[in-house]
Amino acid sequence: MLSNLTIISIFTEIIAAGILMAGAATFIKNYFSFQRLKDLFFGLVFLAFFFYIAMTVASQMMFNFGRDLSELILVHKWIYISIVLCSVFLWAFMVERFGIKRSRWSYFVLAVIAVIFVYRIFDSSVNLIYREGIVEPIVVFSLYIPVKPFFAFLWSMLAIFSFVSAARTSGGHKKLTLYLGGSALVLLLSLLSSFFYVRFGEAGYLVASWILMLISSLGFLLAEIIPIDSPEAQKPLRFFRTRILFKLMLIFVLLIVILFEATTLATMNISKNALSRAIISNYLRVADELAAKIENYPSAPPPETLQQLVTSVRVSGRETAFVVDSKGVVLAHPDKKRALQRENLINNQAVKWILSGGEGGGGEFLDEIGSLMVGAYVPATKYGWGVVVQEPLTSAYSELRLLETNSLIFVILGIILTALVGIFFAHSIEKPIKELTYGTEAVAKGDLRWHVSVDSADEIGKLAAAFNQMTKDLRESQERLILSEKLASLGTMAAGMAHEIKNPLVSIRTFTQILQQKWEDQEFREKFSTIIPHEIERINRIAESLLKFGKPMKPELSKVEVNGLLDEVLLLFESECKKHNIRVTKKLAELPEVIGDAGQLQQVFVNIVKNAIEAMHGQGGEMIVKTDVGEVIRLGKLHREGTKRGEEMVWGEEEEFEKPIPVIFIEISDTGEGIPEENLKSLFDPFFTTKMTGTGMGLPITLRIVEEHKGSIKVRSQAGKGTTFIITLPQKV
Repeated sequence: MLSNLTIISIFTEIIAAGILMAGAATFIKNYFSFQRLKDLFFGLVFLAFFFYIAMTVASQMMFNFGRDLSELILVHKWIYISIVLCSVFLWAFMVERFGIKRSRWSYFVLAVIAVIFVYRIFDSSVNLIYREGIVEPIVVFSLYIPVKPFFAFLWSMLAIFSFVSAARTSGGHKKLTLYLGGSALVLLLSLLSSFFYVRFGEAGYLVASWILMLISSLGFLLAEIIPIDSPEAQKPLRFFRTRILFKLMLIFVLLIVILFEATTLATMNISKNALSRAIISNYLRVADELAAKIENYPSAPPPETLQQLVTSVRVSGRETAFVVDSKGVVLAHPDKKRALQRENLINNQAVKWILSGGEGGGGEFLDEIGSLMVGAYVPATKYGWGVVVQEPLTSAYSELRLLETNSLIFVILGIILTALVGIFFAHSIEKPIKELTYGTEAVAKGDLRWHVSVDSADEIGKLAAAFNQMTKDLRESQERLILSEKLASLGTMAAGMAHEIKNPLVSIRTFTQILQQKWEDQEFREKFSTIIPHEIERINRIAESLLKFGKPMKPELSKVEVNGLLDEVLLLFESECKKHNIRVTKKLAELPEVIGDAGQLQQVFVNIVKNAIEAMHGQGGEMIVKTDVGEVIRLGKLHREGTKRGEEMVWGEEEEFEKPIPVIFIEISDTGEGIPEENLKSLFDPFFTTKMTGTGMGLPITLRIVEEHKGSIKVRSQAGKGTTFIITLPQKV
């Protein structure tokens, strides 16, 4: 029978197998997503280890079922093959994980070693040495195959590589690498504990081995699944708190496993005790009947009679009944030779208890050669003899072992089914919550077009519907705000536009009034044909720019000529600049066309130029507009919060990006009053303004448009020394 500790270890094996299978699926999925060989090899390590545990549990169940030795030998051969495969994948993972790419030639060497190991495993005969109460046998191959020492050596190498690598790194990378090395050491302790269990047969070593295996599996999973640049890398155990799926699974699955385990242990112990008492009671009854028959004879029955009595005893067909005298010498035994030779069985514990004056009883005891027996012993007091009925423990409790094994199998299947159901429901809860999380992050970055696709009719579905309605309302409100900003800008430009349009109109009116008088004048006609179309075109350009700028904002991506947009914007503000004595200097480089929305980009330039002009009201100054082309390698994920870099505040730039990106630069500088440092960080916050009549939405809208074009904005400003806005736009969105 299996001890309680052995059953607990089997449950631990099941949990470890589940973690390994989940890890294998995760790492292999990551390989297909990111094409990193280390993920593929580590996923295969987890998969091979899963098969190792699964076949170990299968061998334990098969042994309890009493399957043929040949089947058990085949299973143990596959266990050793899974260890070989795990070793190969582990070395490949180390080469890729620690950047030892010059050692890839070693894959071939290791593959050759693995083929040799597998060949010798199948070619070798195997001897399995089982001992009572120990579910894992001593496995002896006829050929020398150092699979487990080789396996332990590679895990030792992983620990060494990890600690050396950790010493050369810092931050989250160092912490995760230490977790990897520490988990390798824990796994080595697990292998050592398993060795002690096989050698000494103490169930505590088996439990310790599988608990350590479970801990190391979790450590490996954390070390390689957490991104090295994430906040969780500093405290890897917090990773379980960042995913609601893990929380639900830990609560649900562990609760079910503990409940199953406690129920199973209690039920099996009750059943085992009841069956054990029934078996012992049956043997005690048979021993009492045999002793009574012997004592019914008026004198000591002869050996032939005793021999007939002991051979007639029938309980299960596997028991042995015998009679001994007061010195422990066999008087009758189913094996007649032992009776004829008058074998002394004084070393049998049951015989000792009878001859020591005991009243008899039943239970488990050791026979004369130290084998564990189950049976009963009763004294025949009339003649000073003793009667013993015994059976080897393995055969006596065979039915009980089958009951135990069947119960375990049903429990294991129940745990697997429960875990799968738990994963399904946990995933069904986590998925809509993740959708809502992504939606809120998108809204925080200014993307109000995000739609949460959650179709459930529960509270989460209602929350998603409310979220979608909220973003729709916000989008409409923002569009109205943008339109109001445009109208405000148009109001600012209105007075200047009237003057700009009036000048060419005066010229046209003057020429038309004297046209009839000077029609014959050749010089006048040439001047008329030159000036009038130019003035009309000027009015037309001003009108078109105003119409384009005043249209509602509907993003339409197309090829945009940025220099042309800047010319149009500067034309709109030409009279405003003249009015406030502002000199405009253009340094426009030859730019490629970019992909974007012309109306939105024009809004960006209008907002910044308008702010520059307002910063120089009353004192005049110079506004410089520059453009250029180049490449950036730090344009990536967008940040809503500005960060200070040297003398610049930067919005929209990420720390790293893999490849250079072709971009264009638009720089608009003024010599105005500048922006105080305490206001720089709030510059793009909605509704933040220092103007008496401002709405505080001009620059936030500007930032959102630039972000939607995957660009960034830098601001360089000092109080009293002017401000510079640098807009970076990728050539392709």
